Amino acid sequence: MTRPRLRVVVPDDFPAVVAGHPDLARLWAISELKIYGERAESTEELLRRVEGAQVIFNIRAFTRIDESLLARLPDLRLITVMGTGVDNIDLAAATRAGVLVCNAPGANARSVAEHTFALLLAAARHIARGDRELRAGEWRHHDALELEGKTLGLIGLGAIGSRVARMACGFEMRVLAWSRTPNQERAALCGATLTDLATLLRESDAVCICLALTAETRHIVDEAALAQMKRDAVLVNTARGALVDEVALVAALRSGRLRAAGLDVFEQEPLPPGSPLRELDNVVITPHAGWVSREARDRLVRVPIDNIFAWLDNRPQHVVNRDVLMRSPGPHGQVSAG
Repeated sequence: MTRPRLRVVVPDDFPAVVAGHPDLARLWAISELKIYGERAESTEELLRRVEGAQVIFNIRAFTRIDESLLARLPDLRLITVMGTGVDNIDLAAATRAGVLVCNAPGANARSVAEHTFALLLAAARHIARGDRELRAGEWRHHDALELEGKTLGLIGLGAIGSRVARMACGFEMRVLAWSRTPNQERAALCGATLTDLATLLRESDAVCICLALTAETRHIVDEAALAQMKRDAVLVNTARGALVDEVALVAALRSGRLRAAGLDVFEQEPLPPGSPLRELDNVVITPHAGWVSREARDRLVRVPIDNIFAWLDNRPQHVVNRDVLMRSPGPHGQVSAG
């Protein structure tokens, strides 16, 4: 009796990243692959898309895989994530369900780090505002912030933060860093000095957030944190929107408490049409695009596919919820890779 082929679903390739990528040929050869190019408008629609799938190839931006959804997906065995963050997956529920979650650590780190520094420069030098005004026929100058000799504070010193630190050193900036898992050796290698969060906020001329979102880090930059920052400082966030209290940030930018902000991520994505962040002249905004480079895209598609093949070979890699390895039955005996 022929076993059913592996069913792999990409539930929301929006904006399109996976579709048309040459590495998909590897998946087409061994599976029944379905790619959806729009976001699911409801949980029921999402369920219809992924029902019966053994593998979900998750883009991360919009699809949330919670306990109630997992309970309705008895065939699911693997979630492979395009990126590092897994904040939209209930890991505890996935582990209880025997579903392996694998990510792509570091695949987009270089690209996001470069985007972080680009936003820092754009915000400090009023690049976007000058561009808008010049296109409108105006010729204005705005006082900019010179980075050399200034202090950069990094909230998070992982794969992305450490790269931003090295860039800052190239600009002859002093670099302070706070990390949930402080590593003196890593800090020394990238030219950063570890410190506590209060000191970092108080002494930094610019603060870049390079931190994973968890229940503990949600709104880590809130009204109280913003009040501790230097008046006229710059804030950059390329990590997750919910790390910053947007209401408090808007108030700080409107009042002049902060000089400027560079934001690639938002509490609600896509950014709503009525968001005040769209109207503020001292904000540079981009559409969660820090990872969108040709090189990063290739890695971000390739690694999740590699994760599927490693799982099929009973040698899973980049596993986030390692406890599931003790209870998952694995892929074989259930589906056919061909």
